Amino acid sequence: MTRIFACKLTEEAVFEQFKPQMLDNVPEATAMKALGYFHSNDSQRHLIGELLARYALQFITGERHTQPFITGEKGKPHHGENTGAHFNVSHSGQWVVAAVADADVGVDVERIRKVPEGVAYRFFSEPEKQMLDGAENEIEKAHIFFTLWTLKESYLKAIGKGLTKSLSSFTIQRRDDGGYQLETDPETAGYFLKSYPFEEGYKLAACAAEEAFDREVTIVTVTDLLE
Repeated sequence: MTRIFACKLTEEAVFEQFKPQMLDNVPEATAMKALGYFHSNDSQRHLIGELLARYALQFITGERHTQPFITGEKGKPHHGENTGAHFNVSHSGQWVVAAVADADVGVDVERIRKVPEGVAYRFFSEPEKQMLDGAENEIEKAHIFFTLWTLKESYLKAIGKGLTKSLSSFTIQRRDDGGYQLETDPETAGYFLKSYPFEEGYKLAACAAEEAFDREVTIVTVTDLLE
């Protein structure tokens, strides 16, 4: 079962109150990196991402993970322990999200904004471009674009290749039941997608090498992460 957790950034003054405790609950390397950010929100995203990943992993393994995460060859982090649990983290705007599963998993959240037309028509497959061209207005086009983008990003993160794999080499196809599936690339076999309803102004999607997904995103607070 793939589970998704999300935590919203706090106001800066509240973050400063929580910050010492947050720093105490992450590995030293994470704390040092968080302290190196110029902007408070960047520091907060980094700390919440680390704590949220550990919080999510505990639901799979039943144990609290305290060791530093290890970065894979393509930049995907993993916990380095032989537990069979997999995780992934993403952030955008005011939200940090984490996915955890018993198999390869990727997650992506994006704040909806003006569609970057050049990106869409350069990196999307032909069927996906047709979906964009069928939008009735710019609002609908933005919803289509960021739905496709988060689904594509979540797949690339699940397989651990990031943007080293061409975005146009595979296609996101909408199914008759309203869900989504991967097509046109043999490497996509065995991976499943889910686009989640989320806060207005954002799109959130996950991809995993297992078919079962939680129906909803679990929202947690910074206080939850520190308990």
